[in-house]
Amino acid sequence: MAQPAHSRPLPVSARLTNLVQTAQFYWWVGHVVVLTFGSTYYLKRPFGWSTANWYYTYAYMGALLSYTIVIYKTYGPPQLNLAFVRRLILDENVEYLLLAFYWFTQRPIVVTLLPFVVFSLFHVITYSRSTLIPIVFPSVPAELQAARQANGAPVALSPAARASKLLGELSTKYYSKALREVGVWEVAVIGVWLVLGAITFQTPLLAPIFYAQFLRFRFALSAPTRQAFRRVRTFLDGVLVPPQANPSVPRVVTDVYIKGRDALCRVGAMIMDPNANQQQQ
Repeated sequence: MAQPAHSRPLPVSARLTNLVQTAQFYWWVGHVVVLTFGSTYYLKRPFGWSTANWYYTYAYMGALLSYTIVIYKTYGPPQLNLAFVRRLILDENVEYLLLAFYWFTQRPIVVTLLPFVVFSLFHVITYSRSTLIPIVFPSVPAELQAARQANGAPVALSPAARASKLLGELSTKYYSKALREVGVWEVAVIGVWLVLGAITFQTPLLAPIFYAQFLRFRFALSAPTRQAFRRVRTFLDGVLVPPQANPSVPRVVTDVYIKGRDALCRVGAMIMDPNANQQQQ
């Protein structure tokens, strides 16, 4: 028997039922948890420790859920062979999963959660715009396509289509900028915080060592992370190194900074090329 030219669309309830049966939906739920509980943590943190720490813990639980799902969807069940392990090591999702698990098992450190919240914000925006809104409001993709083809002419959009358009504009405008700032935050703020915290016994002594290994992998595999290191170096050179430095900066501070900077440059060169004999310029 011939099928009708246009099949009847499924009701919203059926479409949502199909959606919640996908792994990607729970990946999105994990990021919603990170965004919701992480944002609440930073709002409540100035007013008390105990309740804020509860939100911190649940935010990292959401991160563990999301990163576990995306890794499983990419690689499938674990395999006991060296090739599988190497593939995992080179995946940034695995790196962030291990980092999230480490922070989850430690006493809350206020600066560590922010990158996960920013990542989750854009994941929530992207999934909501590309998947959730079209499932609930099937006419939205056609409305947006008509608006793009209108060549600037005013087109009436439904509230759902306007919301989708706004989410797309926010993501396009701020995603790259946010990732650049997160890279600087990971390098400068979290790294310095952990070192100072270890020196003053406010954070675990192993925390800066573990985090240094994370940054080592990110430096080797991520161009944005290398760019973040360059931005931090450029800023500190301008503040601490003559002739740009303020004359009031003690010479000993400049000397210590230059020695530390050059040592890190040599480490970076060896990470990128283990046979390098010259420090990275």
